Amino acid sequence: MSTKMIHRAGFALVAVGLFSLLGCSGGVDRQVDVSAGEYYTPEEVQKLDKDQYQSYCASLDQELQTVSESASDAKTQADQTQTQVAAVQAEVKKLESDYNSKKADVDAVQSEIDYYEGLPKVWTVKEGEFLYGISALEEIYADPLKWPRIYRANKDKIEDPNLIYPGWELTIPRDWPTTWVVQEDEYLGKIAWYWEVYDDPAQWTKLYEANKDQISDPDIIWPGWELRIPRD
Repeated sequence: MSTKMIHRAGFALVAVGLFSLLGCSGGVDRQVDVSAGEYYTPEEVQKLDKDQYQSYCASLDQELQTVSESASDAKTQADQTQTQVAAVQAEVKKLESDYNSKKADVDAVQSEIDYYEGLPKVWTVKEGEFLYGISALEEIYADPLKWPRIYRANKDKIEDPNLIYPGWELTIPRDWPTTWVVQEDEYLGKIAWYWEVYDDPAQWTKLYEANKDQISDPDIIWPGWELRIPRD
């Protein structure tokens, strides 16, 4: 209930009390509109005639009823609003919890991405190192058996995979290739067997189907051909 309503209700009750105590007399010329917040003064109340008294009492009763109904409606609306606010607060709390959970997942993925993006893409050979040992390093492939990929990526300088020299800068491939340039003595099954391609020689048919525009016989491919590697 607003301050104005409380004031009006209080004044109305005071006016009714004055009627009870003072009664009425010869009448007052001024007309008041109780619904607009107008009231007789205590002095005027004493001068009201019978009709004015009854009319004023009825107006006060009606105003008191109106104020009471407004107060009841206001309380109902306040209760509804409080319920809605509680529901919104609960939803916000749930959303915050979901956000924090998803943010933790995103942060973990981003941390992993940052780690892999920070891994070396070039390795300078040190004294006593060889491809098998380099491939076994945690920051390279953490798997000594993956050394052939380093060899294949650096054939421009490595003639014998058992012979590498300190100071050489070797390319360390990090992506999954989408194309492959055929080398001497390679065939579809062998290419599909490379772990960076499909790690499965039986998948050679994927290479064949994706490159039928240049491969007429899957048993015959030529060095220098650039083959597409499907990834779907």
